[in-house]
Amino acid sequence: MAASKYRLAGSGVEIEYIVGGDPALPVLNYRAGAFVKNFAGNEVQTDLSALGRLVSVPLLRTIDVGGERFGMFLPAIEAAAGHSVTFTTTGIYETYPGPDSKPAGTTVWRGVPLTGTAETDPA
Repeated sequence: MAASKYRLAGSGVEIEYIVGGDPALPVLNYRAGAFVKNFAGNEVQTDLSALGRLVSVPLLRTIDVGGERFGMFLPAIEAAAGHSVTFTTTGIYETYPGPDSKPAGTTVWRGVPLTGTAETDPA
């Protein structure tokens, strides 16, 4: 069965993500030190591929000075019901400028290694 719950950590960040959760309820929880943000399903962008899914969320967004997004690649993992699989992957931060950024800047991407577990809910 395809994994439906992911827990990841690395480089000072912790993430929990539930695949296919209720769009109105938190499905992705992001923590970096004291900064905590919970995202409902309709706030999480998911792009599917044959290798897995790219999941991204806006951490900080403004209309004038830019913002920051976080994304992570979740490989397509099969796990027996009630069991978990350990894996490593990559998280990506995108920091982008806005029209009023001083000094004017360019978009910067930063990768971070993540380790975690993927599990399938027992049926």
